[in-house]
Formats: sequence, structure tokens, C-alpha cells
Amino acid sequence: MWSPNSKQKKILLFVCMLCVLFYLNHKYNTPMTLDLRHADVHAQCVIPEIDPFDKELTKLDKHPKPPTCSESMSLVFIDMNGYIQFNTSSFALNKLSKSEVVCSYRPVERSGGDDDVILKPEVQFTEPEYIESDVVVASCLNKKAKLIYQSVLTNIDFRTVLRANKIKMASPNQFNVILFGIDSLSRTGALRKIPKTMKYIQNDLGGITFKGYTKVGGNTFPNVVPLLTGRRADKEDLGHAWGQEYYDEFPLIQYNYSSAGYVTNFAEDWPYFSTFNYLSNGFKVQPTDHYLRPMYLTMKKLAPVSTSLEQVSLYLEDKSIKVMPSSLCYQNRIKHVIFLENLKRFLKGYKSQLKFSFSWMSELSHDYPYYLEIADQDFTDFLRWMKIEGHLDNTILLFMSDHGSRIDDLRNTPAGRIEARMPLLSIVLPEHFKKEHKHLVQTMMENTNVLTTAFDVNAMLGDVLHKNFDQNRKTTKPRRGISLFEKIPKERTCANASIAEHFCPCFVSKSTNIDSPDVQKIVNFSLERINRMLDKHRTVCVVLALSQVRDAQLIVSSFKRYETKKTFTIREFFNTPVKDQNKYTILFETAPSGALFEVTAHIESDGEVYFVGDITRTNRYGTQSQCIADKYLRNYCFCKK
Repeated sequence: MWSPNSKQKKILLFVCMLCVLFYLNHKYNTPMTLDLRHADVHAQCVIPEIDPFDKELTKLDKHPKPPTCSESMSLVFIDMNGYIQFNTSSFALNKLSKSEVVCSYRPVERSGGDDDVILKPEVQFTEPEYIESDVVVASCLNKKAKLIYQSVLTNIDFRTVLRANKIKMASPNQFNVILFGIDSLSRTGALRKIPKTMKYIQNDLGGITFKGYTKVGGNTFPNVVPLLTGRRADKEDLGHAWGQEYYDEFPLIQYNYSSAGYVTNFAEDWPYFSTFNYLSNGFKVQPTDHYLRPMYLTMKKLAPVSTSLEQVSLYLEDKSIKVMPSSLCYQNRIKHVIFLENLKRFLKGYKSQLKFSFSWMSELSHDYPYYLEIADQDFTDFLRWMKIEGHLDNTILLFMSDHGSRIDDLRNTPAGRIEARMPLLSIVLPEHFKKEHKHLVQTMMENTNVLTTAFDVNAMLGDVLHKNFDQNRKTTKPRRGISLFEKIPKERTCANASIAEHFCPCFVSKSTNIDSPDVQKIVNFSLERINRMLDKHRTVCVVLALSQVRDAQLIVSSFKRYETKKTFTIREFFNTPVKDQNKYTILFETAPSGALFEVTAHIESDGEVYFVGDITRTNRYGTQSQCIADKYLRNYCFCKK
């Protein structure tokens, strides 16, 4: 039988063992991000094609439940026209009458910079009242003077701005610009996590999505600075503005739009890690007419403990530990919905005026990228609202990101390495722009399949500002980049696109033996597929045979592992990172049609052939396929005589 002293020793030994295991886990089982760099940034870029539902990615995916918010009552709200009002349904539900409740609001102002706010004297109200502030703290007391409601409310005080500034009215040849960004989201990640949104952008809004859009920096700051300035985030490009205490002297493009008569808006949803505030002081002077940061600072000011613990709560939620209310909520509302509502207010308040907005969401996607899917329907509804209400009639919308997911487990897969380097960029153009400037739209479409960066987007935003749309448009010469309205060379390399070896995503192609077993297997499999597609038309289409293989290219990743210091981890020992698959791009000719087909494919370890995209015909079929009506199959059919 154990003595009390022995029991204590046993407990102490158990605790010591736990500590040792924790230490070993931390030291040797910590995920290791592989540093893979491009071996030749001067090589012509082959834009990588990856499957959004690659098995190495989907097995790491999660599908979180929607957050559960507080059931607290909202006794007052600010309507879309800027009036604070009583929430009559909430009063009725809580069996309250206006006569027994005293409600007031306190306007909020910035205090000497980006890190603090002050609450002005409270104002009592009994009837709807226009709020001359973008943020207020509303509160209500009962008959016993007990606080029964308090909340931070956001608003767009458009009246004050219109009185103080000469904002120009919108016109058919001068376009609004709305930049809506989501942190850490690749193009293929968007197809996986917000499929409804991407489908709506593509099918209903006619959005143009750029397959070659590539980051130029590691995290948000060095990617957003080029977007908003056209310059690299370094002293060489930014000169005296670099290294200042505040970012007010950065040549941000919203200042140019403001000088041209646009009303401007700047909103980020994560004040602790905002682009210009993380480990920095942000702006001394408010950078735009409307600025959402004070709302989040006020939330923290009123509830410093709970807001400080939000990331801890989100970590617990990620581990399937239910937290009430969710850290993704503010009181009884989901925070990303409040964020979208703020942009709605801006668009509605200035529907007839020229406007520029930069909105950037981070909290939902930065640390736990799979949480983004809970906003898919809300994004879709917001875009649908923009279309129905006419806010896209004269607006160029950029739905985009800064980089893909940088989470270790995702990033260490072959597909994840590409995703980390290739963020989302979809651009929606007004319908009348598409009709009047078809040449620019065609050029932009062609540019979707070449290497592009934030420098190019900035150059395009300059063209929009200066109405540089004519057929014989002036070729802009920005410090870096080429406008997306100009033809970008297919031969563009990472080096001449200002993409460093750390971030270059390109594959390179090398000639390979056309008689190799892999090439022959892919060609034969491609011919079988073409002939199977034509089975229903066999009475009129001949069976195609191989005439010759014209060319075969081996598509390989030029990523080379780079390490200054090798760190051993147990995880790495048991889980060797998956290697890239070699892909082939093959051009072959068929008989008797003389048709040229190009196919990109790879062979799996089980011997199966997997295609990347379609088998594409590269020469015209003319009258060869006039015996069938199917537009797609006409590319393949050779009619019998």
C-alpha cells in the first residue's frame, strides 16, 4: 500500500513526465515549414495547374459549424440612412415600453493616432435622429437606472463628408473602385472554401479570374503596399517615406482618388494585425473619409478582457471545444456580417457619387483558413445585393487576396506550395464598360493566363483613375508592373515581374523524348478518350488514329529546398513531404483529320493517366465536323465522306 509520501512522489513523477513529453512534442514534433525556392527565376513561366480538390489538400480540410452568438437583445440600431432608432420588436419581445427606458449614444473619435479613441458626451434621444459620427456607443437604462443594453454601432456619416468635401458625381466614363480582400486565400482555395461566391462571380457577374496572379512578398504588408502604391515595401522604392513613425507619407492610391473628387473608405476587421498597424503605429491622420478601425478599438475599450481572449477562444473552437458566444461574434451578430454591412452603408450613402473603397478581411481566414466557408453564403448575398441595387453598374470590383494559406500542413504539400504563392484575383467590370471597351476586355482575358502581380493591378487602377481606355491608349510606364489593360508578354519571367525566388510559383518545361513510354501512354490514352467521346456519333465520325507526336515537354517544378539550418523533427522523420508529380504537355497529330491536339497530363503511381484540363485542339476544324451540331465535339469529329 502506498504511503502519502509515495503518492506525492507518484504524482510528482507523473507531472514531470507530462512536462518532458510536452517539451519533446514542442521541440521535435513542431510542424516544419519547408523553405522551397525557385531555382531559375529567369526561365519562362509555365503557370501551374493544380486541382482545388487535390487529395493532399482535402484530407487536411475541416468544415466548422456556424458560430453561435449571444442571445442578447438589441434595443437600438442605426438604419441604412444613418438614423438611430429604437428596435420595436426587441422592446416587445422583452416586454419593455419606451417610457420606462432611457437610451443615449456617445459619438466616438480617434485620439491622436491609430491606437486610441475617445467617447464624447452622451446624447439622449427619443425619436429617430441622424448620427453625425461613424461610430457610437449606444446604451439604455431601465427605471432603476440599471444598464440593460450597451453596444458599439457602426455608421457612415455621409452628410458631414458631403458638406466638407467636393465629391464628384459618378459618370459613365469615370468608374468607382471597390477592392474587397480576404487574407490568405488562393484562387484554388476560393474554389474549395467559397464555391457559391466564386460561381456567382463567374456566372452571374461575368468576373475575370487571373490564374497567374502571384504574390511578391511573404505576408500581407509587402503584398498590399505594392497594390496600393505600385512600389515595393522597401527603402529603395519608397525613399524618405520608408522608416517614418507613421505611414501618412506612403503614396497610397486612395490619396490620388481623393484628390480627383472620390469619397474614400478604408476598412480592416482585425485591428491587432492590420496591414499598417501590426508592430507599427499606423496613420497619424485618418487615411480616408471613412475609417473602420475606431469601431474595433471601441469594442476593445469597452470589453478589454474578452476581446484580448478572442484568439484563445478561436483556438479552442478550432479544437471542437464549444465557446459561448463564439469569438467570431460581437454580441448577437457574426462579425463578418457587420463588416459587410459597413461596406453596404458606404455604397448606399454615396450611390450617386464617385467612390473608392479598400476593405480587407483577415480574422476569418488568416489562422484557420477553413473557417472562411461559413461566410460563403453571406459573400454571395452581398454581391447579389450589389448587383440588384445597381452598385455594380458603374463600379470596377476587385475580389482578391494577398497570398494563399501559409499554414504549415497545407503549405508543405505540392499543391499547397503553389497555393501559398498564388492568391485570388477576380475582377468584375461594368456591362457598359465591356461593350464600349471590348479591346481592353479581350486583353485582360488574355492576361489571365500569364504571370501577373499586385504591381500590375496598381497600374490598372491608375488607368481607371485617369480614364486611360481609348483604343490608342497611352502606354503607362509605372515604376513596376504592366497594367492589366495592356498585353503582358507570355514570355514574362518571375525576374522581370519583380517576383523573388522565394515566391516564384512557376513550373518550367523541358523537351523530352517523344518515344518515351510515358509520352506514348498519355498519347494513346488521349486518343482513346477522344474516340470514346465520339461513340454516339460513330455513324458519321471516323475513328481517329495517331499520325505523329509533334512535341513533348516535361513540365517540372523548379522548387529547390533551401535551409540555412537543418532541424530534426519526429514529424518529418515519419512524414516525408510529398514530391511534385512530373507532368507532360504533348502535341500530337491524328489521321485522317490532320487535327493537332495538345494535352497536359501526369501518370499516377498506380499507372493511371490524369489530365490537367481538356484535350485542346490547336488548329481549325473548318468543315471537317459539319456533320454534327455539338459545338464541343466539333473540335474532335472528322466526318465520314
